[in-house]
Amino acid sequence: MSQSEHFVIANNLQPADAILLNKKFMGMLDHFAVYLGRHPETNHPIFAANYTSGVQILEPVHVDSFLEKLVPSKIERFYGTVPQRREAVTRALTMVGKTSYNLIFNNCEHYKNFVQFNKKYSSQVDNAGQTAMIAGGVAALAGAASGNGKAVGWGLLFLALGALAVGAANQDDNK
Repeated sequence: MSQSEHFVIANNLQPADAILLNKKFMGMLDHFAVYLGRHPETNHPIFAANYTSGVQILEPVHVDSFLEKLVPSKIERFYGTVPQRREAVTRALTMVGKTSYNLIFNNCEHYKNFVQFNKKYSSQVDNAGQTAMIAGGVAALAGAASGNGKAVGWGLLFLALGALAVGAANQDDNK
């Protein structure tokens, strides 16, 4: 039995459930993959994820390799009715082949939340943006207090970049 098959059975995965994966060696970013169910002909588990090359269906051998390199740390269950679960899988499939991956504006967490909640949002980007805004604000104030124009400039730059990231965290197209 493949690692992915064992993982699906052991964790009772249902279509539209998401897996949070962490790099085994000092990984700083979380990665998400979404379970879409089973292939109708082969009965193999089907997973999709948004990578640097865009949203793609993962081949079973790649899922097994993925599970060797990354540690599944959490399963984010899809809570909804059976028809809502089917809608979530349909949303996931509409994105397959789209190559608009961007670490800030359209990452794997944006994809996972689009599938599960019909809302593109990334808490990782939001948290990084808020941290940059706070650090930038502190640096700008400290620079202003000490008369250091460079510190003020760098602080304002980080404040602006943080604000941009906070805005990018929520890419909800359904507004």
